Formats: sequence, C-alpha cells, structure tokens
Amino acid sequence: MLQLFYSNRYETLVGALLDDLGEAPSDPWAAQPVIVPSAAVRRRLELDIATRQGICANVNFGYLAQWLWAQIGGVIKNVPAHSPFAPDRLVWRCYRLLGDADETLPWNASPRLRTYLDAADASMRYELARRVATVLDHYLTYRPEWLQQWQKGGSIFASGALDDTGPRLTGASDAAREDERWQAALWRSVLAEVAGDAQTPAAALPPAYRFLEEIGTLDLEAISNAQWPEAVSVFALPTMPPLHVALLRALSRWVDVRLYVMNPCREFWFDVVSEGRVQALDAAGQLDYQEVGHPLLAEWGRQTQAQLHMLHELTESAASGETGDFTENPEPSWLAAVQNGILELRAETDTDELPIERGIEVHVCHSLSRQLEVLHDRLLGWFDEFDDLQPSDVLVAVSDLAAAGPLIDAVFGTTPPGDTRRIPYRITGLPPSQANPVARLLLDWLALPDRSVGAPDLIEWLRVDAIAVRYGIDASSLEAAQEWLAAAGARRGLAPVEPTGEHVPIARHTFADALTRLYLGYAMPDGGEPVDAWLPVEGADGSDAELLGRLSRFVDDIDSFAADCAVERTPAAWSQLLLETLGQSFDGGVEFADSLAAVRDAISKMSDAMQAGAQDVLLPAAVVRGALTEALDDPARGGVPWGSVTFSSLTSLRGLPFRIVCLLGMDDGVLPSLARADEFDLMAAFGKAGDRQRRDDERNLFLDLLLAARERLFIAYTGRSIRDNAPLPPAALVDELLDHLAQVSAGEDASPAEVDEARHDFIVDHPLQAFASDYFSSQGELFTYNADRAELATLLAAPQHADVAPFFDQPLPPEDDSPVAFDEFVRFWRHPARALLRDRLGIVLSDAQGELLDTEPFDLDYSGRDALADRLLPVLLDADTEDEVMFDRVRRVAAASPELPGGATGAVWRARELGALHRLATSVRREVASGVERLPFVLDIAPRWPDGTDLAGALFGPHDAMLRDAAKAPLQLHGTLNLLTGTGQVIFRYAKPTARDYLSAWLAHLVYCAARPDGPRRTVWHGSGESFELAPVAAPLDELAPLAALFRAGRRLPLRFFPKSAWTRVSESESASQGVWINDRVRGESDDPALRIALRGTPLTLDEPFGSLASIVFKPLIQHLRSAS
Repeated sequence: MLQLFYSNRYETLVGALLDDLGEAPSDPWAAQPVIVPSAAVRRRLELDIATRQGICANVNFGYLAQWLWAQIGGVIKNVPAHSPFAPDRLVWRCYRLLGDADETLPWNASPRLRTYLDAADASMRYELARRVATVLDHYLTYRPEWLQQWQKGGSIFASGALDDTGPRLTGASDAAREDERWQAALWRSVLAEVAGDAQTPAAALPPAYRFLEEIGTLDLEAISNAQWPEAVSVFALPTMPPLHVALLRALSRWVDVRLYVMNPCREFWFDVVSEGRVQALDAAGQLDYQEVGHPLLAEWGRQTQAQLHMLHELTESAASGETGDFTENPEPSWLAAVQNGILELRAETDTDELPIERGIEVHVCHSLSRQLEVLHDRLLGWFDEFDDLQPSDVLVAVSDLAAAGPLIDAVFGTTPPGDTRRIPYRITGLPPSQANPVARLLLDWLALPDRSVGAPDLIEWLRVDAIAVRYGIDASSLEAAQEWLAAAGARRGLAPVEPTGEHVPIARHTFADALTRLYLGYAMPDGGEPVDAWLPVEGADGSDAELLGRLSRFVDDIDSFAADCAVERTPAAWSQLLLETLGQSFDGGVEFADSLAAVRDAISKMSDAMQAGAQDVLLPAAVVRGALTEALDDPARGGVPWGSVTFSSLTSLRGLPFRIVCLLGMDDGVLPSLARADEFDLMAAFGKAGDRQRRDDERNLFLDLLLAARERLFIAYTGRSIRDNAPLPPAALVDELLDHLAQVSAGEDASPAEVDEARHDFIVDHPLQAFASDYFSSQGELFTYNADRAELATLLAAPQHADVAPFFDQPLPPEDDSPVAFDEFVRFWRHPARALLRDRLGIVLSDAQGELLDTEPFDLDYSGRDALADRLLPVLLDADTEDEVMFDRVRRVAAASPELPGGATGAVWRARELGALHRLATSVRREVASGVERLPFVLDIAPRWPDGTDLAGALFGPHDAMLRDAAKAPLQLHGTLNLLTGTGQVIFRYAKPTARDYLSAWLAHLVYCAARPDGPRRTVWHGSGESFELAPVAAPLDELAPLAALFRAGRRLPLRFFPKSAWTRVSESESASQGVWINDRVRGESDDPALRIALRGTPLTLDEPFGSLASIVFKPLIQHLRSAS
C-alpha cells in the first residue's frame, strides 16, 4: 500500500515517522528501512529517534536510488552489486568509446563532436565523457521512453523513427537531430558492452525497466525469495524522478511504502502559475483556471509543485492513503506572515494587521569578511535577546563555503576561550578534496606532470602535519630548511633535466641543484672550490646533516612520484601507485587515520569504477586527478548539523528547520546561478513537468531555506563596491523577496517612492569599516559587541591634534664612562634611533624571514651582488696569486654561484659583474701595492656641545641643558684601522656610495688623522664605478668633539638625525631631502620602523633641529671631500 503524509513542518513529519516506526512490526529483528535525501537529514533523524526512544537502533538509513537497486536485485537476475549505469561508472565506458578513432562509429560522424574530440586532450575527453554520462543518467530516470526507443534503433523525433508507433517530439533542429543520432548510437554501444557475449542488448537494459515489465508476473514464491521489507519510509525527499516514483508504486503492491512529503501549502495549488505566466495566458486569450495564489510560491515553487502534482496523481491511480497536518507560524513577524501566506495561498495583506516585527533582515556590506563580522555581532544580539537560544539553533548557509572557510575562522575563531563574545561554531560540508589535507596534497602531486613545483609549494607541503611527522621536519627545522634553500638558490623544479645537446646548459635553481650545493657545503671546508657546476653553500653542519637528509628524501620521493605520474597507466596500476604513495609519504598515526582512510576509500571506489568500464585503457595523471576529485567529493557525504552554530553550503542542510537561518554571500549571480545546460542535453531543449532543472531547483532551494527559518531570516550580500562605494545588486531571488515585502508593506495603492521606502525598511546598510562611529551611536540599527572596535572608534573620533604619549618622555639614565668601541660609535651614527633602541632598550627590529621565490632570477638583485662580491673580491684581492690562475678560479666560482641566472642571461650578468669587480679590485690593489698595516688606536676625546651658526636652537628641547652638561664627560674611543698604506687609508665596498658610506668613511678618516697625525692623513673610498677621497683634517679631535657629545646625548634621547635625508639636504638641496624623507614610489626614510618607535609622540618631520644636525655632521665632510684621482 502507498501512504502519503503531507506537512509544511519538518517537526510534524518527524513526529509522524516516529509514530509509524514505533508500531510493532511482524518481525522485531528486521531493520526498518528509512530513505533520506542527505547525510544531514539522516543525522537529525538519528538524534530525533534517540531522543524519543532512548537509542537509535535497528533502523537502516539509505538513499532512494541505491535502495531501489537492491530491491530490484531480489527479483531480477544478473543484477550487479553496483549499477553499471551510475554516472561514476558509465563515464569510463563513454571515455573509452569516445576515444576510439574508428571513423565508422556513428559518434565520429557528428561534425561538431568530431571537431571537439580532434582538438581535445585526455582531460577534455574525460570532462566530455563525464557530462555525457550525467546526461544519460538523467535520461535513465526522467526519459526512459527515449532510451527504450534508442535501444530499438528508433528516434524520439517525428519523421525520424523507423516506425510510426508512439509519440514523437516535433520542432527539432538539425543540431538536435545530430545530437540524438550520436547519443543513441553511444547508448546502444553501452548496452551491448554491459550485455556482453552471453546476453542480448535487451537483457542489458537497466534492471529498473525490466522490473516494471515483470512485476505483474511475479508469484508469491519470487516475492518471498526477494526478502523485501515489510515497510519502507521515504522521508522528506525534495524531488523524485518519475522512474523512482513508478518503482515505488510498483513495490507498494507488496511493501507498505510510506512517503513523508514536505508541502509548503495546504491548499490545492497545482494550478498556481507566476504573474508573468498569467499575463502571457491572458494576452493569448488562454487564461482559464490558472491563478497566481502567492507570488513567491508561484515563482519559486515550480519544482515542488510538479513533484506534488505527480504524487497526487499517483494516489488517484494506486491503492493509497493520503493525510496531512499543517501548522502556522505563530510569530508576529514578517517572516511568519510570508510563511503563513504561502501556507494559506493568500497574500499577506489579507490579514487584519501587518506584522510588528521584521523577522527578515537584509544586510548590505562591502565584502564577505564584513558580512561575517556583522553576523557575529547580530548573533551575539540574538543570544542576548533570547535566553533559550542555543548555538545549535543557528544555521549559516554560505554560497561559496570553500572561499569563506578561512574568513569564518578569522572572524569566529580568534575570540579567546572564556570570552563572552566567543560563539562555538563548526564548518561542515566542505568538499573533501579541499578540506582533507591528505587528499589536497595527493591531488596537487597528481598535477606535477603539468606544472613546475615552486619553492613555496615545497615549504607548504612540509607544513602539512602528516608529511611533517612522516619526514621528521618540525616547524623550527622547516625554518632552517627554508633558509638553506634560499641560500642555495632553490626556486622551482624538482630535478634538473639532463642536457640533450652540446650547448644546452645544466638546469639551475632546481631543488636537486640546491641540495647538491648544500651537500657539498656540508662535506667540504668553508670556502671550498666549485665541484663541476656546483659551488658549495654553507648551511647544514654537524647534527643538521640529518635534517638535510630528511629534506632530500622528501624531494626525492616527490620527484619519483612526479616521474611515475608522467607515464600513462592502467586503472589498477594507478590504484597501486596512489596507495603506495599514501603509505610512503604520509604518517599513519592515529591523528591522521580518518584522513588517510577517506582517501583510500575514494581511491578504491575510483579504481572499481575505472576497471568496470576502462580496465585496459592507459590513463594520464590529469584524468586520474579529475576522477579522484569526483570520488572524494561524493555529494552523498555532504554536511551534517552540529551542536554549535553550523556553517554549511546552501544545499547541505536543505530541509532542516532552525530557529535562525542566515544566508551569506547572496550576491548578484548566485541564486539562480548563471550556469547553462550542456548544448547536447536534449532534456534541456525538450523539457516537461517534473524535470529537475537547475534554475528551478535553485529557486526551490531558496524557498526551502526561507521556510526552514522559524524566527529569524538573516540575509547578507556584498552590496557596495569596496573601491568606490558604488551600489551592487543582490541575488535575483533576494531582489524578488525585497520587492514582494515592499509591495505588501506599502500597500496596493502606494506610490513608487513609498514602495522604495518600505523596501529600505528591511535593509540594513553597513559602513566599510567595522569600527565606524555609526556602530556606537545611540540611534540607528547598527551595533557591535567588540570593545577593541569601540576603543579604536573613540581614538578616531578624538580631536586630531590630541597629543600621543611619547615613547621617550624623559632621558634614559646615563651610561658609565667605560671606553666605547669605534664600531659601536660608527653603528650609532649610521642609524641613531636603531642603535638607541637596540643598545639601551634591547629592542631589536629584524626583518621577517622572506618568502622563497618561485621564479628563476633574470637579473642580479642587491643581496645577490653582495653575496657574489663577498665570494669573489677576496680572490681578486689576493696579491699572491698569478693573474691567469686567479681569473680562472674567479670565473669558475662565478659560473657556479647560485645568485646568477642560468643560460645566456647569466653569462651576460656574469661578464658584467666580473668586469666591475675586477675594476674595483684593481683600484684597491693599486692602493695597497706598497703594503698595508693595521693600526690599533685609543683616542681620548673631550666632548663639546655644538655651537655656532649651524645651531638654530635646542637639539633636545627642554632636556637640552641637562644633556649638554652630562655630555661633557671624557669619552675614550678604541678600535683598529685595517687598511693603512704609505699613502693613506683605504676603504672599499662593492656598491655605489650612500650617505652611510660617506659617514662611515668620514668617521674613520677623523680617527685616522687623530691616531697618526704625522701620516699622509688621506682616506680613499673605492666602490663599483665611483670613488672619493677625504683630505687631511688639521684638528680631527675638534671635529670629533661635537660628535662625541651628541653620541652621549643620543644614547639617552632620540637624536633627530636621519642620515639619508641629511646627506641629501647638505649635498643637494632642502627640497630634495623631502623626497628622500617621504616618497610615494619607494620606501622613504620616514617609513623606518625604528624612527616611528623612537620618535612616537613627536612630529615625524624634517623640522629643526634636523637641519642643524645635518650641518653639524656633514658640512665638515663636504669641506674635505674630493674626487679620487
């Protein structure tokens, strides 16, 4: 018997189901089958059954197609365990057949199809086969008469059939007839393959067709042997294909089939049509019994309408019973009014009074992250408003869950434990191919034949826990490995390709290239000579060698897998390779067991399907990657509700009720989506009632989500451009909902302006920033629970001239009078603020570890030039080496250096840099040809506060007098001058001179003149292409005196001396120094973090005393600066 139970409430359906399951069956040991639409409904039913009965046991949940297949197998012979017509299996027969180049095959006679296949690679052919299999699966369940006609060699189109029996479609285009011919031929070939040699193609027809033909001839013995259940419950399926309904009707002769059906309307609404359809019928003079009823139900409920109509007709023609229980929403809100209007098939204006609560909120934000921030605050508000509201009562459905996942964690996951603002949440329903780290990595590796591995990719793979544990590389070890790879020049590519010609250079900057350098650096002494094309790079030493070995093993394993993936294999060989890789590269600990098991199950499922339809076909890695992704992302797994706020996709928790339903990302083009049917899909061209069309399904999905909300419906979308604040439209269905609410709220006779005003009553506009002052106004609908935002808004609202607490409000305590190292003295003057923070406060500002690059170098950057100079200049300056031998060594070292590009580009750069280095070395060697000496020195300096015309005022404000007095204490400077010759002091650096080079050379020159007053008192500085000379200073200690005094004071309070801007001011102009201080194109000196910390609370400008300090330091230097001869 067939029994139908209708309700508009999930809770009512559940109550009826539990009542029926509670009736004592004839066999208490037999499991009671319950058919569900999704894993989410199954989870909720398990909890509902356990709540009523104390335990959920002896209930067999399943999905309709699989359950029907199993029941058919009880009476039809030779039914396999898995349907060969399921899309995941049918795709492989289609893939193999479409790959056959035999020109006599009918599908190769189709010009459009043949043109596509001729240009298609294996991945494109697999994608086509997947789409064809999906279309054929739709024909199986929605158009069985087509497939039966094709099996007989006929056509579904008029004048195209071999006989004149049966209905034929009319109005077919030439393209549709061509598509039918190749699809029919492909279907007949599939049937012949499934039948094999022992059967006729007729016997290979889908068992469901044979079952419907033979069900009337079955006797009691056959029914008894089938071991069908006494009853089956089909619960809350949103759609059922006509074929499945026919099978259930046939089974109802022997099995009690109980259907629990969601019906949003208690009235007879099968004649309801949309307003547009009414107008079209009226214009054509064909309007008869059709009516609109409720406009939202008419527009969005077409799929449910067709489904219910089909079931209604079924009850009229089969032994059945039909009951229903409908419940109104008692809430005094617009949400309840819309739901009740749909239930009663009437407009909301038919009620006595309009609702007092909205219940429906549409929030306009600037981005998805802002939508989540708004939602977080809104949820906190509802938890305050409703004492009995639990996190599990909230569903958040997101249009693009994969993109939103990191943002959800950033907004909801960063609230500290114990904070009252913390909301428990769970993201469910993410595709396993993205959510499962093992699956994600394996899919990445399957793409290796078609891509090159960048250094950042390798590091990210090693961050995955299952990989890190397997290879023993923890976070600290990974940081060291990253530094090694950067130093060795690793950029992209696993192993270098072997040269195939005389002039083909060896591949550089690959991981194998970098590891070879690191191994040589470990095995050879510091400064080792190149070995073939590799220069040893210092990195691992001592116990670090084990880490280097583990890193090398990982690279070798990935390289080996990439090489294996480059070879086409049979399905069995692919399955073996993937399973071996899982065991070899991923740790099998308990914490990774679930992830590994899920991937192994998907590999097994994929392999079985492949071998059923393409057992001996050689498949490339790209096709296997696509198939594994499909196997992992089986939609039957879906998301499930949790005991917290549940984030899911729009479809995962469809049909389940929640007190609060939130829809995020409802932007333009989301619902309905812009996806189009395949051009060869004949169902799309010749549709009929009951077909599952994507646009109708998405409209019905939105209706289901609206009806699932019990108290509140929250909708958010990106309605403002983040660039210029321009308005952006919402999803079409959100727009339709707002139009309906506005029209009903404003009244039938309202003006357009009144309707627009009523529409805005349901909309909440949010500012771009979460800390905008609007959130803290006593009026308006905006609010936030975030105290940090309140503090920031308060600061922004405060007067702009308000003083910020200075980082230094008084001088630091004086240091002792111990001698000062000359290097420390120079380091201070090169960057006074940084030296003060580091030496006196212990604040070290170091650059963060740079990300590895994934592109080969095409030029030589600054760090590369420095590294090359550090490596080559000592060799070039070695005066004991013969020139030819020296240059040969330099060329070999340069050619093997990892900083230079490879190939012809590297040769150009190598020649350029070697020439510049040689010129620098020649200049230095000429200076030191007569011999060099090192001069240790100790200088006693009597500090003197600056005075004279260069001093425009106090250097340290109100603390000037105190620091002036404290700076008078004698200062002893000690150190060593390294390159002194008979003609003076020599300093060199492979670079163009900068402000700090001039300053360092000037300080060294003053010390040299003071330490050796009877010497030449000449200092020459050589760089790459530029040199300068400093003339003798008559009274060097007098020049050092003000610098020593400022050094003492600058170690207690920040000295407003900024070397780059100061040098530009003195050497060029004041306006030029402003461009160095603040620059929109490159980083200005004012952006230095040390300056921003040390001078916090004071104006960060080039006002006085900057100008005075620039003159005090650099004017004497300028006076003694000469061009080097």
